[in-house]
Amino acid sequence: MNPKRAKLSTLVAIVAFAMIAGFSPQDLFAWGGILHQQIVDGALTAIPPDDQITIRLGSQARRLRDTVEMGDWMNSLIVVQENWHVTTEDYPQVDSEYFGNDYLLFPAAPHFFGHMIPEVQGTYGPFFLRALQALRTEDRENAVRWIGSLLHFVTDSGSPPHTIGVLGPDHTKMENWLDASRIDLRSYQPQLLGNTDQQAVKGLERRMNGLIARNAAIARRMLPYAESSDRAHIAPMALDCAEETARVTADVIHTLLVLSSKTDPEDAASITATVTAPALDEHPLLPAKIVLIGTNFSTLSSNNDRFPGGYSGTFFFSNLPAGTYRAAIERPGAATLFVPAFTLEKGQQAHFEWHLAASPVPGNLVQNPEFSLRWVSDSTPDHWHHDDHCHCWLSDNIPVEPGHAYRAFVVPAVQSNRKAALEWMAMHWKQTNDQPVTLATGPTVLESTVVNVPPAAVYARIAISGDAPPDKWLRDVVVIPGGDKNAAARSQP
Repeated sequence: MNPKRAKLSTLVAIVAFAMIAGFSPQDLFAWGGILHQQIVDGALTAIPPDDQITIRLGSQARRLRDTVEMGDWMNSLIVVQENWHVTTEDYPQVDSEYFGNDYLLFPAAPHFFGHMIPEVQGTYGPFFLRALQALRTEDRENAVRWIGSLLHFVTDSGSPPHTIGVLGPDHTKMENWLDASRIDLRSYQPQLLGNTDQQAVKGLERRMNGLIARNAAIARRMLPYAESSDRAHIAPMALDCAEETARVTADVIHTLLVLSSKTDPEDAASITATVTAPALDEHPLLPAKIVLIGTNFSTLSSNNDRFPGGYSGTFFFSNLPAGTYRAAIERPGAATLFVPAFTLEKGQQAHFEWHLAASPVPGNLVQNPEFSLRWVSDSTPDHWHHDDHCHCWLSDNIPVEPGHAYRAFVVPAVQSNRKAALEWMAMHWKQTNDQPVTLATGPTVLESTVVNVPPAAVYARIAISGDAPPDKWLRDVVVIPGGDKNAAARSQP
């Protein structure tokens, strides 16, 4: 782990990468990070004791103030660190790492959403139900991350400039010129948005529409003051909007906790599964991901103690509906494992042990490099998306270290004049000024292109020319650390 990434106590260090086509920075960031957190802090003070949030979520409850940022972490690797500072010494402790996309893309929400009105309104139903599902079926850590995704869209919707479509400098003034630590909801009684899942979705949509209309009226009054940089008049109106947003946030958390407690364990099944995988030296704590194909069910593994020569983790599912499932398990550096169909009976506590074999080129950092997994959408390989602007296919983003050498190449399935290139990213939405590197084409690592990561780049992505799906041309895409041509080679086709 790069020590520069260990900064402050209980720090969430975000390694963000790749451009999201069509999104501007103003679309991606709202309220400012600390304001999102303070809105959640205020909301949590209103949660009734009967909701038992500290029992339900345990120590992960405090992580909600971090995971509320999840909506801005698309195409990002999130590294959770804690730094113990003793006198003059630092003891960085890396807790976990995971990709933000694992909590932002799923079959009911197969693409990224802008965070301005009206597009963000398409997130409420899918992400509410997904957070509710996570509370019922996944461990606390995964559930809090899913709740964070939902809360980001909820809190962004209450941001005054988001409600009336203001961008630029006035956007920043209208949402960040306030002291959100003054939010006080101790006397607020959260509303239950519905007695059933679907009633709650409709109740949430009504509550959000009311929040947007209310804060939009205030935003129109704020705008002239923003244009004249009159902070004294902006601050109380911005605080008013933030406090109402915190009330809605409390309603959402309260409703999730109440509805998720209504489960019948005797009528459902559970899974506990150990998964092992080859070592990934640059990301030893990166979890494995399991998806249940044809459903919205997925989860990331919790990390076990160090596993000699590789990775070991555990998947937990509870309260799964009885039935027959098909699963796929993935982790960078490993070949995707498609598990044979299995049946869960009511009340069954199933146990599995799964092992992921090494990717054809060991250490490959590209996710779904052979385009075989299609869980999010039947029409698009997971971790890839088509970009209309460049008429190309773009990979999810690959964390890289500036100044380090990597090898990259593509393995063709058929002859084609299409090209693949490695592009460098300074931010998840911004490319560097460095020229893309055209990748070599060949069956083994011996034909690979050696690339040195430019100083301004901390992320990379693969761009494949053409509108036709990449698996019509390619069999594999490879990016591995190091410049040694004697690295493990792919077998000849």
